[in-house]
Amino acid sequence: MKRPSHFPPPKKAFGWLGLLLLSFLLTAARLGGSYAPFSLALTTAAGAGFPALFCLLGNAAGAWLFLDFQPGLRHLAAAALIVSGSLCFFDTKYYRHPLFRPALSGVLTALVQAIYLYRRPLFHTASFLLALALQGMLSVFLIEKWPELGQLWSRGSGAKKEKRGDLQREMGVLLGFALALSVMGITAKNDFSLGRAVLGAMLLFCVTELTPAQGAVLGFCAGLAADMASVHPQPIYTVLCTGGCGLAAVFPQQRVLSALGFGLSAALTPILFGADMPLAYLWEALLGMTLHIVLPRRAAGRRASTPPKAEKTEREKNRWEKSAAAFRDLYDSFFRGTEPVPPENPSVIFDRAAEQVCRNCVLSSYCWHENYNATYNAFNDACPKMLQQGEAKAEDFPAYFPSRCVHFSSFLLAVNGELRAFLQRQQYRRRLQETRSFARQQYAQMGEMLSGAASADAVEAMACQPLGYRIGSALRPKDGEEVCGDQLDVFEVGGILYLLLSDGMGSGAGAHREAAMTVRLLKQFLEAGIDPAPALKTLNAALALRGEDGGGFTTVDLLELQRCNGNAVLYKYGAAPSYLKYFGTVSRFTAASLPAGLQQGDRPPEQTRLSLRGGSYFVMVSDGIVDENNDEWLLNLLAGWNGGDAAELTRLILSESRSRKGLSDDCAVLVVQLPSPGSVGKTEV
Repeated sequence: MKRPSHFPPPKKAFGWLGLLLLSFLLTAARLGGSYAPFSLALTTAAGAGFPALFCLLGNAAGAWLFLDFQPGLRHLAAAALIVSGSLCFFDTKYYRHPLFRPALSGVLTALVQAIYLYRRPLFHTASFLLALALQGMLSVFLIEKWPELGQLWSRGSGAKKEKRGDLQREMGVLLGFALALSVMGITAKNDFSLGRAVLGAMLLFCVTELTPAQGAVLGFCAGLAADMASVHPQPIYTVLCTGGCGLAAVFPQQRVLSALGFGLSAALTPILFGADMPLAYLWEALLGMTLHIVLPRRAAGRRASTPPKAEKTEREKNRWEKSAAAFRDLYDSFFRGTEPVPPENPSVIFDRAAEQVCRNCVLSSYCWHENYNATYNAFNDACPKMLQQGEAKAEDFPAYFPSRCVHFSSFLLAVNGELRAFLQRQQYRRRLQETRSFARQQYAQMGEMLSGAASADAVEAMACQPLGYRIGSALRPKDGEEVCGDQLDVFEVGGILYLLLSDGMGSGAGAHREAAMTVRLLKQFLEAGIDPAPALKTLNAALALRGEDGGGFTTVDLLELQRCNGNAVLYKYGAAPSYLKYFGTVSRFTAASLPAGLQQGDRPPEQTRLSLRGGSYFVMVSDGIVDENNDEWLLNLLAGWNGGDAAELTRLILSESRSRKGLSDDCAVLVVQLPSPGSVGKTEV
């Protein structure tokens, strides 16, 4: 079987030699003097093939030059096992999982290294665990970016050029950290370390896009790695980087102020912790601050060089492209590939007239059994003239038929009545088909029009601290069904959180398909920047047109929550009640509208405006949980709820509904919790 080759052409040989050189240099970035996680992570990402072989050669050369004999031998053994493991599993389904190779390399590295930690000082164990964690995280990152690495220096424009610039910055930061760790052990007489200076500059470069809390976490991890890579490890630099990055991230757009924040930590921390040479840390920080102030203007210039107007135009273009894709998908889902209804057979005119006149005739058996062919030949002869002139006349029939029929005048009258009804139905179907064809063309043309649109108001991100939230959700199918006819989704668009629940008609696979399609299409509209009201009206009109071909209808429950201020709008198309709990108060929201597909197309969905504050729980359910006439138990449950996690409340509602309504219908529960002031974070369950 052909071995996989991940490194993209052209000039593979130069790429492989580059991997050899890079893995060789990365081996110099050591933790505790014995562990080189950067080079092992690169070997893991190289997979199975010539790239991995060249990485293995680079690891061998680096282990010989940068590591002592025993640590170097263990490092080389770990690299060889990683390559061998990739060769063993590359043609299995497990290999394609993004976490399989990082996990495999971590296990193989632990098998080689862990046995040598027995009765060794705690420092060695801590260094190994830190190196193993760093190796796993870097492996995941490099595997994700590996297909794009060959395009780092390729030409391009627009979005591809911007994406390549982002990748170049990410790889530059990674190599910068590795370089800093590789020279961490090189110090001057006054304990000045060039590695710590470079590391400080890299940290200041990174924290410009982080919050203070994130900056402090990054500083802690980087400082700990630097201390482990030092000749005389001390926790001083860990504390220095933690505080310095946290202070620098307070002023993300001010280079000088962020640098001063880092310098303040560098000046105070060594004194507070009694460092032997506190001035060395200050000189290192000053050099790093200088590099940060001078170099990032060019390093980050690619991102800043894009004019705001160009960025806005790109965002607007993406928004309209998404809108066009949503309309095209709606057209494809509902209309493309559908066959027109076949025309009605004119023979139905004579069949219905015969039902009225011939049923009780004494000659019925003679005409419709003994002379069946002659009777139908008479109808076939009269049909073209009758349809052409819009009326049946006696002379249209062969002479033998009127002379034989004892109720011919009554039969002719019945035929003319059925003919008028037939022509009216034919006219109705023709007009309906024209109307539906026009609507289909509108959806198709709308997608084409939006794809060519070049200007619109851009959706601007809200300049505020968004509210955190926690989500609890659950689906349960009807007893005897394998899939649930209810569907739900939670997603964000800019600073807006959307909660969406749809209940398909009936249960089983058909209801599941209708509800899933409704959720998917509505999500596409909202992610494209279309407001909920027109998006829902468009979906309702499309479902109504599709329903005439035997399609179904669905309920829609949609909550639009502004994360900036907690203001929300609830949209309903025939949905079950929704509930808002705020401490001891429970509010109930219902709607009288019909489900989407049955509601009149010119009527917008019912809207209710509300405000969600910290400590609120908003609950959306399908009619398998409660309906308007049987929800007192849920009101009491929410009123007595003492608070907790949204997932816990979801499980409680689902369990209680089962004891009250059994499994007679599909069930869906969706809960959003806005934590009380002081609580942070976002958890989706």
